[in-house]
Amino acid sequence: MPLAVVETIALEIESRLSAMIGSSDYSTSVVEVYRPRRFAQFTPRNNQVVLVQGQTERVPMLDRPGNPPAIAIRQTFEIHCHVMQDERDESTIDSLLNAFHADIVKAIAGGSSTWHTFDGNAIDAEWGAINYVQADGGLDGVQIPLLITYRVSEDDLTDLRN
Repeated sequence: MPLAVVETIALEIESRLSAMIGSSDYSTSVVEVYRPRRFAQFTPRNNQVVLVQGQTERVPMLDRPGNPPAIAIRQTFEIHCHVMQDERDESTIDSLLNAFHADIVKAIAGGSSTWHTFDGNAIDAEWGAINYVQADGGLDGVQIPLLITYRVSEDDLTDLRN
């Protein structure tokens, strides 16, 4: 059974983020990349990444004619990066979050000129405005939105159209 194009993109994002686990190429030691299940009961952990599918919007100006027509959709993926800083760590929380943010961008974009196509499944991708979460001794983090635009047949969301 073919996957919806948006799910194929989500799996590619998850794969790129999972490559950070145990890698010495990043300053952040990611311990887990997690996509919540229906009853999302998970324990936040230090250097954990949680990938969540967010808002979807149509982009009619990028539609293409045909039979059936191709519709353009912009899907937001929220990348939540959790940091639980050790009380003895002298680093500022901002420096840890800035490094985590930089590592996420590196993992997703990876220096490739075609990173934004997600293996040919998307027509464009862009980073949204990030949101820093500071909890005064609790779970700190950064939320990084990634907006991905792709095209599918109007009547079949598994039929990629570029």
